[in-house]
Amino acid sequence: MTLQQIIDFLVVAEQGGMHPAARASGQTQPALSRSLKRLEAELGAPLFDRHAGGMRLTECGQRFQVHAHRVAIEARQARDTVRQMSGSAQGQVTYGISVAPSLLLAPAAIARFRQRFPEVELHSRSGLYHLLAPALRAGTLDFVICPVPAQPADPGLEAQTLLVSDMALVARRDHPRARVRRLKALEGERFVVGAPAGQPGAGIFEAFARHGLGTPQVELQTDGLIDTLALVAGSECLAMVPSALLRRGLVRDALARLPIEDDLPSYVVALMTRRDATLTPAARELATQFEREVAYLKIRPEAAKAPMHR
Repeated sequence: MTLQQIIDFLVVAEQGGMHPAARASGQTQPALSRSLKRLEAELGAPLFDRHAGGMRLTECGQRFQVHAHRVAIEARQARDTVRQMSGSAQGQVTYGISVAPSLLLAPAAIARFRQRFPEVELHSRSGLYHLLAPALRAGTLDFVICPVPAQPADPGLEAQTLLVSDMALVARRDHPRARVRRLKALEGERFVVGAPAGQPGAGIFEAFARHGLGTPQVELQTDGLIDTLALVAGSECLAMVPSALLRRGLVRDALARLPIEDDLPSYVVALMTRRDATLTPAARELATQFEREVAYLKIRPEAAKAPMHR
């Protein structure tokens, strides 16, 4: 089995057919077909069902795809590591990040990173823990910066606390509940949440439970900030968002922060990596610049001692 065969398999699986895979990879169809046949012969099982509409993964193919993705990622990272250690400024870093640390840390961290690695491709995926952690475990992300749940700790991931993300309740400026001070007054209102109950991004469930209220009604669950802001600004819905967002003109001008006097959850934002993986020099440099930006801004130095939820 060769690395090229694995890469060819992944291209065909992604494209769903030999013709589009050949076009995407720049190979001829006969060459791609020979590569797949040799791979299947070595594995002793068919990886695809061939049919008139294209090619579908068999059950064996689906299982093999998981391992093939990991092999391809490890090969790319190994190549990037050696090249970067040899003085090359090229390669690729893919990281995941939630909204608050992206607003607070990313601009300056990336600017300093570019001084050392001006040609490295940067790819960012936005989201919260329930979406980013599985991608990190699968190896498709080099590292993740986002709020982390209190329990249980993921034994496959290592987390370094960066800061605490305070939360605020927001509504459109003329919302009839825009001036309420108690959560009880919001029973019956509908909310936009960023994650399932129990995960960072769904803190309204925790807030209601903490104050003996019923289960909040959810209008929409979305990991998209634009979706959240659009729905809150144009409807009766409310949302709990990182207070850092309220420093930005787009959010500050469109929404009102409810003057809630009851305690609201806050989340520890951590930089997470896989325990069984080593970052490439470029990925390590970018992660370091995020860490340094926290120190430069002197954001909540007590965060290292804070619990996952306040």
